[in-house]
Amino acid sequence: MKWAIVMYALFVIDGEVQEKISWGLTFPHHEQCEQFFKANENKVIQGLKTYSQQNLPKSAQLVQMGCAHATATFDGTGNQTPTVTLRMPLWEGTSL
Repeated sequence: MKWAIVMYALFVIDGEVQEKISWGLTFPHHEQCEQFFKANENKVIQGLKTYSQQNLPKSAQLVQMGCAHATATFDGTGNQTPTVTLRMPLWEGTSL
């Protein structure tokens, strides 16, 4: 089982909330994630906008993003759907 502090984004798509997390950039503590976001807020939001345009329906709206604790099993023997807890919102809005 692997755990990390990750960045998450909540999108509303056709009235339903969908959560996306990034294992590509992890942190050992919420504080480091928050510091990274504050130093790179414009780039992070632009990256989410690009991700949304390339991977989600046009109706998708980013409503929240932040840092969270995520746990998952990647060895092929368990449920690989991550469990996300301890969300710390850093940005809230209604659209990109």
